[in-house]
Amino acid sequence: MGNLFPAMVPIALIPFLVFHQSFLVAGEETGKALIAKTCNQTEYPEECISALESDASSLSANLTGLGRIAVEQSASKLNQTLSYVDSLVNNATDYATWASLVICQYSYNASANQIQQGLQAFDRLKYDKTYQSVAAVNQAAIECNNQGLGILTQVNTALFRLTKDAMMIVDLLY
Repeated sequence: MGNLFPAMVPIALIPFLVFHQSFLVAGEETGKALIAKTCNQTEYPEECISALESDASSLSANLTGLGRIAVEQSASKLNQTLSYVDSLVNNATDYATWASLVICQYSYNASANQIQQGLQAFDRLKYDKTYQSVAAVNQAAIECNNQGLGILTQVNTALFRLTKDAMMIVDLLY
């Protein structure tokens, strides 16, 4: 019996180790599986997957990391959109178009400051503030799209969808 006891200890530990290993793997899930699982909870899953997979760091990120990446991508897309709107404002040939573009420019400029504050809030784990900042960008895309400028429909839609998905991912964090 004395010789049997040391052999039984490792056997008795196997279920414990298997349970804890699977718990750790599930708790620290990363990669394409986590991206797909997360994005399938958003409104535009295919676009979400494409956006997150375009950032190499997303493959090793946990859910919090994916949230940060989604907000960063929203900020980047906003800056690209704002640059495009700025160029259109500078080259507008009629007053009505120029006026509508200025409304878009104003909305996007205001939300650019907010999303930067949202990124800082994210780093302080204030996900509700981050959510509000991304929602402001989303609202700016809606406001700009309501101007009826066909030249901005595609960029407004892309920004709207990206921010909508980012909001849903950040919402998973709190």
